[in-house]
Order: sequence, then structure tokens, then C-alpha cells
Amino acid sequence: MNISQPALTHSIKELESSLNTKLFNRFKSGVTLTKSGEILFQYASSIFNDLGSAIHMIQDENNSKVKIYIGATTTNFLEPIKENLENLKNKYPNVEIDISLESIEILDNRRKLGKLDILIKNDYELMDNMEIVNSFEIRDSFIASSKHFPLLNSKVFSLEELLNNYPFVLLSNITHGRRNFDNYLKQHNIEFTPNYEFNSYSLCKELIRMGFGIGIGNPIHYESGYFTIIKTDFSLPVRSFDICYNKSSKSEALDYFINSLRK
Repeated sequence: MNISQPALTHSIKELESSLNTKLFNRFKSGVTLTKSGEILFQYASSIFNDLGSAIHMIQDENNSKVKIYIGATTTNFLEPIKENLENLKNKYPNVEIDISLESIEILDNRRKLGKLDILIKNDYELMDNMEIVNSFEIRDSFIASSKHFPLLNSKVFSLEELLNNYPFVLLSNITHGRRNFDNYLKQHNIEFTPNYEFNSYSLCKELIRMGFGIGIGNPIHYESGYFTIIKTDFSLPVRSFDICYNKSSKSEALDYFINSLRK
């Protein structure tokens, strides 16, 4: 919040004093909202939603250009909306498109400022004032360098064969795909530590291409001669995603885009 704890405490006490009521129940372990606090929170949330929408509309009016803000929490966001995005640009060539790949918390702050119209998120992530337009699923595959692991294209592998005989390059467990894989291993009582582990998707992809090890990811991102999609006798569980829109956002171009996403 870019504010010190004492200053925040002082502001809360001033607010409680002006309203002549307690907004928080304070305990050693933390705080909870009182009934009055819950009422204020509900109305304040609505006010901030409306404020964000007003800022968005004023900026569009002053710029004399329509701008659509798209936010995503997953690197898999583009493929499901690519055709819709291209059709939008063809029909409304003057519309500006702003795309952000950020955490759900940062994107929620953008929403409050009126800078989030479309959200593509993991299905377990939540955000107020967003309505689901469509959903999609991805099933990850095992990926390897076609140059450095040519034999991986010659047969169907079991999970044990891959884990026991090859090095692995994986994204860290801050990502949905990695957590999905870890949960799958846990369900099968398998303990496993990859040889390389990074937060960067582009770095992992490059190291897989260079033959540092096998990776896991959306096959769409590896459709080139550099990579082999490994055939297996098992399937990883699917990952689910939602495409949402901000119910406070309004524009003709946005309505067109939302309707195309529904179809």
C-alpha cells in the first residue's frame, strides 16, 4: 500500500472515530471485520469498481481513442483468444490493446484503476466484478530437444522411465503447471527433484532446446523442429482456465470482443 503501519493504524482510527463505530475486532492473532466493517467494505468495493470504470471512460474520452485492457495470469493466454483478437483489430483498427501478464493481485489493482477489461486466469483464482465468458483446458506434455534426445521420438515411455533416466528442466512451483505436475507425482507417491528449476518460462524453453533436460509444457508452445513431444503411456491431468470480463467496462468494441469470446 506504500504506507507505514503506524500511519495506516492512525488512518483506521480516524475513520472509526468519524463513523463513531468499530470497523475491526482486534485479536493477538490478527483482525476481523465487525458487522459495520463488513457493510463499509461492501459499499467501498462497489465505489472503487465504479471509480475505476469512470477513470477508464474519462481517459478514453480525453484520448478520443478506445482502449481495451487485457490481463492474464498464465503464459497460455494467447492461443485461445488469438483469432478473436485478430478479428477485433480488423473490425476496430483504431482500438488500442494493452496486454499485461501479471499476478492476480497486481491485475486486481489494475481493475480498481479501471485498467482491466478482459482477464484470462487459472480457474482457482478469484477476482471481484469479473464474469466468466468462456473456459478452456490444457493438458501438458513432456518435451525434449529433437537434436539432443532423438531416441525419445522412437517409443512410448512410462513415467518411471522418464524420471529415472533423463535430466529435467522445470519451471518452479510458483507456476500452475508445475504445481499440477507435483500434485500428480504426490498422488502416485513419487518423490522427485528436477535437475534445473527456474521461474522463467523462456529460460526453461531455451535450456530444453539446448539439451539440458526434458521439460513439461503446453505442446502448442513447442511446435517446431527443435522439439519432440514425447509419447507416454499416461496422461497428466488437465489444467483449467477462465476468460472473464469486467462488468463495469463499457464500449462498443469491447462488447464485440466479449460476444466473439462467448462464441
